[in-house]
Amino acid sequence: MFKSIASIASMWLLSTSVLANQTNGLDVRDPTTPLGHVASNAGAGGVQQFELNSILISPQRKLAIINGSTLREGQAVPGTGNVMVRRISAQTVVLQQLEQTWVLRLSPSITKRH
Repeated sequence: MFKSIASIASMWLLSTSVLANQTNGLDVRDPTTPLGHVASNAGAGGVQQFELNSILISPQRKLAIINGSTLREGQAVPGTGNVMVRRISAQTVVLQQLEQTWVLRLSPSITKRH
């Protein structure tokens, strides 16, 4: 009896490890990801990835939330190797590192004006 339970358990463990190894090479889609979403490979090929979360502008200050960090003009984006915020406007943020420039735009659907 013990041998049959042990053999069934070992076959089950073996089959789950084989299935796990087979899915490692495949692109498995996260079911909670919105349709049409393209995942970014932030570390692939040294390409910087920036996500403009929000822009806040008042008469006293201009702030941009990039990759979850709140930044002002002239500040560096954390963890990017001195990518600087050069300009913040109502719809765009301009980033610069040496000769490379990025323009981040807000989606029109998330713009709110008072």
